[in-house]
This record gives sequence, structure tokens and C-alpha cells, in this order.
Amino acid sequence: MLRKTRIIESFSIDNMIKDLEISEIYNAVKEKTIKISMKTEKGIFTASAPSGSSEGEYEAKTLDNEIIIKNFPEIKKKFIGKREKNVERIIEKIGIEKIGANLSLVLSIAAIKALSKDNIYKFLNKKSNIFPYPLGNVIGGGAHKGYTSIQEFLVLPVRAETVKEAIKINQSIWKDVGKFIKLREISLGNNYEGAWTCKLDDVKSLDLVSHIAENHGARVGIDVAAYEIYKKGKYYYKDTKKKLSPGEQLEFILDLIKTYRLLYVEDPFHEDDFKHFSELTKKARCLIVGDDIFATDSKRLKRGIKKKAGNGIIIKPDQVGSVSRTLNTIEIAKKANYKTIVSHRSRDTTDTFIADLAVATESPIIKCGIHGKERTSKLKRLVQIWNKVKKPEMAKINI
Repeated sequence: MLRKTRIIESFSIDNMIKDLEISEIYNAVKEKTIKISMKTEKGIFTASAPSGSSEGEYEAKTLDNEIIIKNFPEIKKKFIGKREKNVERIIEKIGIEKIGANLSLVLSIAAIKALSKDNIYKFLNKKSNIFPYPLGNVIGGGAHKGYTSIQEFLVLPVRAETVKEAIKINQSIWKDVGKFIKLREISLGNNYEGAWTCKLDDVKSLDLVSHIAENHGARVGIDVAAYEIYKKGKYYYKDTKKKLSPGEQLEFILDLIKTYRLLYVEDPFHEDDFKHFSELTKKARCLIVGDDIFATDSKRLKRGIKKKAGNGIIIKPDQVGSVSRTLNTIEIAKKANYKTIVSHRSRDTTDTFIADLAVATESPIIKCGIHGKERTSKLKRLVQIWNKVKKPEMAKINI
């Protein structure tokens, strides 16, 4: 079981922080993001900040790099000479909103890397041998740039018996889709997350992905990212020019679930529509997953649990700005039997923290993409951990 903790200061093995350095690196879309290097007696431990294509209303607020770098000399003074275990207590005292969730998160991750000597999964949960299935984005659209209104067409290799096999299945599906769209000269390249973009509408994209996924023994899912297509009370689908009311959206999603045997549906309604999330959860036998509606926030999740809205939650540490806040939300989700899906961001880096987090928390799914170094870095880390753990096994996804 995961160690019960609210903040990292409760961990016992620690050293003094000798130095902190901040720098800028490029993320998946060649934009600059921040990287922290924390020096202790045990070495130098780094962490870099991911971000999404849009910052949801309920996410912890980030600050621009320029502001963070300008303020960093003063912030740095509050950590030098302090112990690693006290980093999050100091962050909470200053206030995440004051230093920015992007800076608070990388400080938090660097601290736990230092505490664990880069073996976070083992540090948080010594007994864990359960591994997540990688959920991979094959065709993309929406805010991630592409042709479709639905943001992601996803595959989940549920028959895989090892992490390596699961990764190989997803890569094979991705390659087969690429061959198909290139032969028909409808490819538009790859988007932010390494998914294909092509001249196919939402339904035809589902037709293609589901057909190829079935050949590889995988199941299909979608991330509607409904917030992005919701305007003035209706959901706008650009390919068909449909304008659906919330009730019509519900029936449309139910039809997609039935037609394509969808195992996973993320953000089918906008971020404040707990009512229709709840109705869909009652009527559909699949994972109904909230991202924007919960934003990894414990209070939002508790509201969803009370209303029985969804049965799964996307876990993005940058949405709350610290490791301990993330762990707290995961603990609440597990107690309510919500599936936890640890997730990357579209503007991610090669940092592998979420792979350790997924294993440590025994999350059944990790959403980290298929193609591109920012995605494969997490997958390689999963394989590394698999090779270190005694009697590793894949998670069970029971709905």
C-alpha cells in the first residue's frame, strides 16, 4: 500500500539542500519551460515542468518563466540549508499561488527524487509490483492541433501480460495507422503528443483506430475534451457542423460507446457539468474519466464522488502544484473506487516522475503517449522499474 502522507516532510531520510539552480529547457512543442537542479549531499536531482495546451479554470495557477526567474533568488534563500523533507512545508507556507504551480511542482519533485535517490516508486511504496497499462494517443485533434473535434483517439493494450508487450502493441497500432493514412495521402503529420493528424472526421477516425486496435487485441478510448468544443450551451463538432445540447451529447457519446465498444471516455462534458457526467456513468459500462472537471483537486473530486460523476480521474501533478497534494487526491479516489489515470501533458518534457508515481500508487493506467522522446522517456522508465521489481504484474481493470 502507498504510504499515507499529507506532505513530504513526514518522510525521514533527508539531507541538507546545498544549492538550487534554475534554468530553461524546451518542452515537446519547443517552448521554454523551467528546470530545477537541487544539490544535496547525495548528488544533484532535477525536475522539469510540463504544461497543458490550455490551463483549466480549476488548475493551480502557473507563472511565466520570466517572473519565476526574476523572483527565484529570493525564493531560493528560503530553501538553502533546509532539509529535503521540509521542502513542501516551505512551499505551502509561501503559497503555491505566489511562486507558481510550475515552480512549486518542480521543487517538490526534485525533493522527493533526492529523498528517494531517484527511486521514487520504491520510496513511496516498497511492496508495489503492480504496473499500469499505457494509454496511447494514436490520432489527435482539438486543441492539440488536428482535423477532428474529438481531441484524442486512444488505445489500451488490455491483453498484454508485460509492460514491454503493452508498449509494443501500442507502437504497432500507431505504425499501422500511420501506414494507412500515408498510403491514402491524407496524413497531416504529428501533433503535440506525437499522435497522427489526418484528413478524417471523428467517426472515420474511430472506424480506423478501432479496426486496427482490434487486430492487435487492444481496446479503444477517446478524450473528447468537451470544454474545448462547448460554447453557449452546446457542443460544436466542426466536421459535421453538428450543434448538440447536453442531452444530445449524452446520447451521442452513448452511441459511440456502444458502436465502438469503447473502454475509456474522458471529458465527455464540460468542466462544470456534474449532472451529465453522473447520467453517463449510470448508463455506460466503461471508464468515464474526468480531467477538467476534477483538475486533480481533492475538493472537486469529493464533489464528483458525492454526485457519482464518473468512475475515473486523470491525475496531473502540475494541476495542483505538489507531490503531496497529488498523493492526497489519489488516496481519496482509491477509497471511492475511482480508477486513477496518471497522465502526461501535451507540453511535456522528458522528466519521468509520472512513471514512478503510477507504479507507486498502483494506478491501473498511465496516459503518456506513444511517439516522441517526451512520451517514450516515461515508457522506458516503466520498463526499467519492471526489471527491478520482484514478480511484477499488470494491473486489473475492472469496471
